[in-house]
Amino acid sequence: MALAGSLLTACGSGEDSQAADDAPSAAARTSAAASRPVHDPPATFATKGARMPDGLLADILDLDNRLVGPPSVTLYGKTAYVGAFDYVQAIDTTNGHVTATIEPAGKALVEGDGTEHKAGAPAIVTIGGTPALLTPFPVKVSGTGTQASHQAVEIDVSDPDAAKVLWRVTLRLPEWADEPGTELTATAVGADGNTGVVAVSHDDSHAVTYGIDLTTHRQIWVQDGFAATGIAEGIAVGWETEKYEAHAAGHDAATGAPRWQGQTMVSQTVSALGPHFVLLQGGHWGSEKPYVQLLDPATGKTKQQLPVQLSKGTCVYDEKSTLVCHGTGAGTDDDAAFALDATTGKTLWQLPDQQADRIAPEITTAWYGRVYGKTGNGPVALDARTGQDLPTSPRIAPVLVNGSAGLALAKVDGWKTELFVYPATG
Repeated sequence: MALAGSLLTACGSGEDSQAADDAPSAAARTSAAASRPVHDPPATFATKGARMPDGLLADILDLDNRLVGPPSVTLYGKTAYVGAFDYVQAIDTTNGHVTATIEPAGKALVEGDGTEHKAGAPAIVTIGGTPALLTPFPVKVSGTGTQASHQAVEIDVSDPDAAKVLWRVTLRLPEWADEPGTELTATAVGADGNTGVVAVSHDDSHAVTYGIDLTTHRQIWVQDGFAATGIAEGIAVGWETEKYEAHAAGHDAATGAPRWQGQTMVSQTVSALGPHFVLLQGGHWGSEKPYVQLLDPATGKTKQQLPVQLSKGTCVYDEKSTLVCHGTGAGTDDDAAFALDATTGKTLWQLPDQQADRIAPEITTAWYGRVYGKTGNGPVALDARTGQDLPTSPRIAPVLVNGSAGLALAKVDGWKTELFVYPATG
């Protein structure tokens, strides 16, 4: 049984054919950084970018150079926060320089003997109207006296403008986390009001989710056996295990109380898709016949069936009003693209459109009403509400974007695919 704890927030992308090593001089970039305007959404990006840290594409890039998982990066203003299990780096998106590093106060776990730990992207939350960076780190707490050593999760909350830790809280993990060879993945899920939500998991078999009061810095609730992957309408949604079976599930984000549990599934992916829907991709138990559904976050009931082409596809919310999805045609390798209203789920447009002689792009992400992607003709941008081509090429096909920069794949030395950051230019 293969479980995916979260869905891509940026759809898969083919790599940009241009290497991105020869960016402008550091002095020129530093001067430009101070005056860089914000574009919501960007229409164009610089064609030369800065290489991001190594390892961001490990295990999430398939043989066709498409992303099958999200890179552990969060964009905030002109900074890219890159998460690892034992640190977070703040990177200036103007020049790729590391400006700060956030590390846990506790003892970071040690990797070895084939054991690897992972981290999701840090999350930007709001505390009392002020943005904050939420980052969980798995740590080792040494024993004292009769108290045995054990694994824990240290949750750091930082000022994202200064990359400085404001406060920390350390919570003990369940006993399964102490077993030898356990590989932990720590994920900052997000926040609902004053409650921050953090999940820690091991493979498909074990998970735990915590609710933290972001004002008092105390644990409110804990649910062992549940891995939250997102929050929608006050419900922490994700998957939970029970007697080796997996279910989509929803828990109240403020209290942790169970709200609903879905049917037993295989190969499932459960994700909050925008503020009003849960996206469920899975296979029926026994037949493993694929299906894709939009669920009501409050009840877990199916609100809409989506095209089967999306059973192995990806979807993204443009942070405004539209859900954009990308998959491949049934039994083919042809791209298929769909857009839905983020409130009603109504289909807005889909490609390909044979009558209009239009093909579907390989969608990479969407932001504030603009869809980014690529075809055999190069990078393209579409209007998220109408699906119509926009006149200006974005120059790159970003997989993650904000008003200041975009992250995209590019080849290095003519063969190796890496992640680069490109400033927004218009």
